[in-house]
Amino acid sequence: MSVKLTEKELVEIYYRHLEGKYFLEALKNYCNGNGFGGSESVWCVFAGELDEWEEGYFGDAGVCYFFDYPAVQEDQTIVLDYPTFYQYLNEASMDYLIRNPIVKNEVEARLMEIKQKFNIA
Repeated sequence: MSVKLTEKELVEIYYRHLEGKYFLEALKNYCNGNGFGGSESVWCVFAGELDEWEEGYFGDAGVCYFFDYPAVQEDQTIVLDYPTFYQYLNEASMDYLIRNPIVKNEVEARLMEIKQKFNIA
């Protein structure tokens, strides 16, 4: 029997795959409107990175997360609008800063840049 994970569970898996070493790199990518691969089995893509004819195209707004085995039992994708994407990113950033307080200024500056880029209130 396959188990479909919730949106929150999937996003938590994504950020766990980024853990320490890739988190800041992912933030830099997001600032440029580019997704980031946490591993070969977990990654995200921003609208605008894919053309209509490309596999995985999901529209002209939002962020699409892809989860493949072995990260999950059954391949799944979710698409988040920018405010929801930012909400999860902000939570992941706060968790990251608990373990890496020395980069607080950089993380906060990147979050502000991402908010502005995607017009998040």
